[in-house]
Amino acid sequence: MCTGRIDPVWVARALKRGLDGFLIVGCYFGDCHYISGNVQAKAKMDMTRRLLEHIGVNGKRLSFQQCSSGEGARFAELVNEFDQQIREIGPIGEGGDQLGKPEIFEKLQIAEAVLGGEKMRWVIGKRTPFMESGNMYGEIFTEHEFRRAIDMIIVEETETQAILHSLNKGAKSVEQLSQELEIPSERVFRYIRALKRKGFVEMGQIIERNPIYQLASQEV
Repeated sequence: MCTGRIDPVWVARALKRGLDGFLIVGCYFGDCHYISGNVQAKAKMDMTRRLLEHIGVNGKRLSFQQCSSGEGARFAELVNEFDQQIREIGPIGEGGDQLGKPEIFEKLQIAEAVLGGEKMRWVIGKRTPFMESGNMYGEIFTEHEFRRAIDMIIVEETETQAILHSLNKGAKSVEQLSQELEIPSERVFRYIRALKRKGFVEMGQIIERNPIYQLASQEV
């Protein structure tokens, strides 16, 4: 019924299943029957595109466009232009992306978890109040400041989910996670501590003075 109902998770899930592009066409700003649904949709898709680019997917694979229900010719033009753009980029993981198969699909699995997480849903829900009325301290965010905050959260959430994804394959030490994921060991340790506090990760055993961590429900 409204582009505002589109869940960013759908984008990552669709690309993970082999879709080469995702086009969203909604009504013009100011014409939304749900007042600000299209504004929220664009904000969510902008955030999703930044995450896709962060993990190595070509950001042009996701597009948000606008037209009215009476603009059939414009709708056809938008679809044809997007189709041509995707054909020029090529299949996902084969052209125009920083990663190939199967790595790109593994990254998209992580992106799906990030987009479905509480923190990303919370921050996008706070976009309008933060930019109009401010945070709990009355500080109003500019568009640049909000995007910078989102970029920081994208990095943190992507690295956190990458750690969980890796531990799902088997228990590892901080050093092993650091080398595998190419994340500084001090950052990995900080994420592990946070995940332990939340009950997602636990220490399984100690090998040669190195703690080995595992998912809380996983046997070593």
